[in-house]
Parts: sequence; structure tokens; C-alpha cells
Amino acid sequence: MPRKRELAKEQSLTDLEQALGDREQLIGDREQSRIDQEQVSQDHERGDGAIGDERQERVLGDSQARIDREQVTRDVRQEALDHAQEGRDVQQVALDETRAMLELPTAEQPESADASTIQREALERARAARERAEAALIRAHAALVRAEAAEVRARNLNMDQSRSGSSGSKTPEV
Repeated sequence: MPRKRELAKEQSLTDLEQALGDREQLIGDREQSRIDQEQVSQDHERGDGAIGDERQERVLGDSQARIDREQVTRDVRQEALDHAQEGRDVQQVALDETRAMLELPTAEQPESADASTIQREALERARAARERAEAALIRAHAALVRAEAAEVRARNLNMDQSRSGSSGSKTPEV
């Protein structure tokens, strides 16, 4: 009976995690809708603004870059949400299997694992968790490097634009 109570608690936690995941997904869907609307508005402005004003093009380019960054951020968040959902699905399957096993007659239930098996499996799980953490650290470092490179590119672009803007406006006044 205590094991069934533990399973009920775990099921409640899993249900809560699922509800939170659903809420995060809804927020993400709203964010995606907002990004899509901004993109449509941006495309509409580009279509209407056939004047070719350099300043307007620069503003639209900056706006497009922001939209693109938001889309990439949203895609990364969606990937994380999908991964979390997969984890919740696996957890739910494990709970269902445990519940089914507990409902078997005592004679048909599998034998309990001995201490050495439990210890070995715990070490394997710990190693796997460490590897996942190291992989996440590598991904985070790579993202940082990409962000720094993007910052340098943006800085160089701004310097190039300021040079071309200042050299083009040096006409003598009469």
C-alpha cells in the first residue's frame, strides 16, 4: 500500500509538470504568433516601401534582424519544450509500467534487485547525467562564442556604415 501511495504522489507531480509544460507551450505558441505577425507586417512594409529610402531600408533591416533573432530564440525554446515533453512522456510510461507491475499477483512480480545491481545502475545514471551536463556546457559555450562573433560582426558593420556615411556626406558647402 505505501508503494501505491508513492505512485499516486509521483503521478500528481507528473500531472503538475505536464500542466506547467502545457502552459509554457501555450506561451510559446503566443510568442510565435506575435513573431509571425511582426514578420507579416515587416513584409508588408517592404512591399509598400518601394521608394528605396536608405534610412527606411536600414530601419527595416534592423527590424528584420530583430525578428530573426526572436525566431531563433523561439526555435531554441521550442526544442527545449519538446525535449521536456519527451522526458515527461518517458516518466509517464515508467509510472504506468510500475503501476501495472504492482497490480500483478505477488507470485508474478519480478524479484527485487540486489544492492550491487542498484549501486551499478545508480552509477550508470550518474555517469549519463554527467555526460549530459558536460554536453549542455559545451552547447552553452558554443552559443556564447556565436553571440560574441555576432557582436563583433555587428560592431564591424556599424563602423563600416559610419565610415561610408561620413565619407559620403563630406561635400563642400558654398
